[in-house]
Amino acid sequence: MQINTAAPKVSFASGVKIEVIIGRPAKTEGGDLDDEMQVINPRVKFTNTSTTQAYDGYTVSFILLGESTVDMKVAKVLQRVDFPVSLPIRQMYENKLPSVTTQFDTTGAVFGFKYQGWVVQVTDPNGVIVLTKSTSSAFEKLAEKVKLMKADECYDKKLTSVSDPDDRF
Repeated sequence: MQINTAAPKVSFASGVKIEVIIGRPAKTEGGDLDDEMQVINPRVKFTNTSTTQAYDGYTVSFILLGESTVDMKVAKVLQRVDFPVSLPIRQMYENKLPSVTTQFDTTGAVFGFKYQGWVVQVTDPNGVIVLTKSTSSAFEKLAEKVKLMKADECYDKKLTSVSDPDDRF
């Protein structure tokens, strides 16, 4: 059953302020010899700045990306979290997402993925993309492909699914 909701008077993109807080990915020694690990603790904060418009039934997709240390043209979805968000007038909502640990090596046996960036995509109650915000403008231009990205999958610059470079050797 399709729910017909009237389009909001103030669009989500202009009525809601979005902040993504990653902090500096903490590097820790770990794994074998000279391997490096990064611990990433993402948080997403939404503030409804509208004085007349509430936003109900929206879905947020948060995608954390890692760049391959083997092939810089390949990114891997380190985390994808989809969660509902409803914002009453002049209210704030913050979601602390699970931390992510990546392990990589850039010196000897090159492998793994290091933190590259993030994408936040918001869909309205009818599943229509109303906002895509990212550390990379390329992802914002490819919003329909971002919607299809899956956790632990690797993608090239055009967001076409590719094999994991670590598995090629």
